[in-house]
Amino acid sequence: MKRLLPVHVVVALYLSIPAYATSQTLTGDQPASLRIAPDIKHPDGYAGLVPNDPTIPGKMLDVMRTSQLRYQEGSNLLKSGQAAKARAAFDAAVDLILKSEWNFQDTPVLNRFFQDLIQRIQKDESRYLSPNEEVEEEPEAAVLDELESLDLIPITVDPSLRDVVEADLANTRYDIPVTLNEKVLKSLNYWLNKGLKYFRDGLLRSGRYREMIQKTFKEASVPLDVMYLAQVESLFKTNALSRKQAKGIWQFGKGTAIRYGLRVDKYIDERADPEKSTRAAARYLNDLYAMFKDWNLVLAAYNWGEGRVQRLVVKSGVNDFWDLMDLRRNFPKETKNHVPLIMASIILARNPQMYGLPTELEAPVLCDRVTLPRPIDLRAAAKALGTTVDTLKEINPELRSYYTPFGYSGYQLKVPLGKGDLLQGKLASLPIVKPEPARPLLSGRYRVRPGDTIHGIAAQHKTTASALLRANGLKAHESLRVGMWLRVPSSTQLASKRSSSKAKARSSSAGAANRRVQQASAHP
Repeated sequence: MKRLLPVHVVVALYLSIPAYATSQTLTGDQPASLRIAPDIKHPDGYAGLVPNDPTIPGKMLDVMRTSQLRYQEGSNLLKSGQAAKARAAFDAAVDLILKSEWNFQDTPVLNRFFQDLIQRIQKDESRYLSPNEEVEEEPEAAVLDELESLDLIPITVDPSLRDVVEADLANTRYDIPVTLNEKVLKSLNYWLNKGLKYFRDGLLRSGRYREMIQKTFKEASVPLDVMYLAQVESLFKTNALSRKQAKGIWQFGKGTAIRYGLRVDKYIDERADPEKSTRAAARYLNDLYAMFKDWNLVLAAYNWGEGRVQRLVVKSGVNDFWDLMDLRRNFPKETKNHVPLIMASIILARNPQMYGLPTELEAPVLCDRVTLPRPIDLRAAAKALGTTVDTLKEINPELRSYYTPFGYSGYQLKVPLGKGDLLQGKLASLPIVKPEPARPLLSGRYRVRPGDTIHGIAAQHKTTASALLRANGLKAHESLRVGMWLRVPSSTQLASKRSSSKAKARSSSAGAANRRVQQASAHP
């Protein structure tokens, strides 16, 4: 991009902007002299990032100053609640260093600037982002949401399809019992007509993970055909997120994921990790089979929940899925669709050429793994590897931000094949990423409206002005800006602190009284 003004002129203009102008977000359609960060002062009272060192080359200073302006712009956007724009500004600040003509790792002054920049971005994100805003992922809708509402009843089955499928089943040996009935035929008809694009996309994508899933299932003694459960759940998308907040290839809910050893927090969501979630799915499927001894009921329980299916079986005295379907009150509509659609998926995926489906699937995802001794910034790692952040995030879909997780001993970062040794050799020189400070317990967030005051907001949320200031890193003399988000401490935490303070006061008073008694005894 062509620079409109020299950086030193931009800085001078910036410092001359009246205070009222800094309260507004500056956009690309404003004059060039105003397309800069709106507030030079950082809430922590930091001095500028750029060192005052006359020995630094002028061109390098220009890069550092421009990076600082982008950071300051992002910081102000973040405080005003515009998280997406703030992230773009932070990215621009970091990219200016990573894409500069100097290798910051070999340039001490630039390395110190970069380290400070990363830490300030982290601190701002820690202070002003809610947990949901910290997530960098872009989830896709899970196909399961649409399939749950699918009405199979009006679908008309082509008689020739029945003949083809019956011949196919007669010559194919499946890993689980595959039943051909009207619902399965209608599911086949759906996949081959209205749902054809879905099915083709999922089938092609399955090639990325098929070998891994088959290996994992074989080790866990799970029938290989059960892998096509993922075709119905997610179309093999690692970032599929349903309306019920189930996620990943296997569409785990958060509770079930944690139960089966997957880590789900603000740094990492292992439901999106293809290998770890597949191992968890294999354990879960085995547990379900131990409970029901029938793979159709296992698939129904995977969709509806094992407790509900077990209660239906006990109440009815029927333990066959298709017989349960004949009862007056049985499964919900989505579960009635779920099992037939999986049966149809198994039939089509086992012999795709018979149904005009592709046989050449996407290639398996191959990569190197590097065990990290500490968290790292993906942007710095991408620069060191000569690749892109998007590439690293694509092969590590479990990562929820630009940092590898804190408190995760032995975390393995996947990198493009052949780049593992390169990253291993550069780990020591990558910038240090510090964990966020512990956050106060919060009951929610509040967006400042015209006329609001700290005391008024505190009273409204049954907290104190001092607690509200502390939770947001604000000073008593700082004014609120309309539109900014505030973290609101919970009344429970406040009560706990008050109780603790009173206990300390009582303890201190008792101690003082004891000392007076002892002094009186010593001096009668």
